[in-house]
Amino acid sequence: MSRLAKASLLFFFLSLCAVALFVAHHFEKHAPPPAPRELFAAVNDQLAAFRAADFPSAYRCAAAGVQHQLTLAQFESMVRRNYGAITRANRVEFGSVKADGSSAVVQVFFFGPDGGVRCFLYSLTAEGGGWKIEGVEEIRAYESAVPLVGSHA
Repeated sequence: MSRLAKASLLFFFLSLCAVALFVAHHFEKHAPPPAPRELFAAVNDQLAAFRAADFPSAYRCAAAGVQHQLTLAQFESMVRRNYGAITRANRVEFGSVKADGSSAVVQVFFFGPDGGVRCFLYSLTAEGGGWKIEGVEEIRAYESAVPLVGSHA
């Protein structure tokens, strides 16, 4: 095979890869946003597992990246140590949702037994035909030891 034929074949292959990358990126960016109820269901599934002290089920709700970073025992220890407000909440309410095709952030309010309200941002990612929890971050500005007017914990 001549050098020109090899160069042409290489150019064609690289062009094909570039087009495939563009098309994949285009469809990922233009995927319809998820329905909020799908995201809420993913969060509620993990919360139900926490309430039942079913950490294996809660761990399965976590994204693959979380599962690669933490063993089940490490995950359970982290939740028990850092997320008591989530596991002990009397009531949960969902706030704003920000989503694109494959990732989303959901604002979740937890009403504690003392009437205090804590706000967390749940980062979710689309995996395996569903939504998995990629991370949870407390927003301290919402932390309140005093019951909010109108809240019924």
